[in-house]
Amino acid sequence: PDADADERELILSVLEFTDTIVREVMVPRTDMITISADASTDEAVDIVLSSGRSRIPVTGETIDHIVGIVFSRDLLEIFDKEQPPRTAGEIAHDAYFVPETKQVSELLKEMQANQQHLAIVIDEFGGTAGLVTIEDLIEEIVGEIVDEFDEEEPMVVEMGDEWIVDARLDVDDLADLVGVDLPSDEWDTVGGLVLELAGRVPHEGERFEHDGLVFTADTVQGRRVSKVRVARL
Repeated sequence: PDADADERELILSVLEFTDTIVREVMVPRTDMITISADASTDEAVDIVLSSGRSRIPVTGETIDHIVGIVFSRDLLEIFDKEQPPRTAGEIAHDAYFVPETKQVSELLKEMQANQQHLAIVIDEFGGTAGLVTIEDLIEEIVGEIVDEFDEEEPMVVEMGDEWIVDARLDVDDLADLVGVDLPSDEWDTVGGLVLELAGRVPHEGERFEHDGLVFTADTVQGRRVSKVRVARL
């Protein structure tokens, strides 16, 4: 147990040096698998089986109104005990809501303390931005730890008329480099800016145009963009 505690401390101490926020690691709302509150438990079972998920967010009138989370274990219990049919809304557990700007390190501590495995991420208007699981957070942390111990690579490599930049590069630094004003209110990093342009995690090689620049997702690892190719239009 002591070794586990030491390992957790190491993970958290590494992550505290980063300013990754939940919005950068969440599953965006467009990729969320949800179920309507008035759906039957039979329908809920179908969704659990087809998606392979053990927890499914339950929606009210729209995806911006998450009324709870259905657990697959509850569905199994209903069928084992041959209970009368119920709706997804009736068996849903309370959802755990977090703001999209919360730091990943803080959220991991909170989710561990509250024994939460899934959180609904909300935007500044109170709408649903996406969801994040504790596995997503740990995946992000492991990536950060690997990055910490990797050979230190330069943040920017200039290649003729374009630049290969580390996705953690500050947006303001990129703006100075290419001589273009880039909005840094929403996103601190180039990777965050690319996620915003894509509206989801982009595929490697996908291109996005913005403010006279072309951004190409050069290297994507899991749900993280790690390298971005930048060129002028």
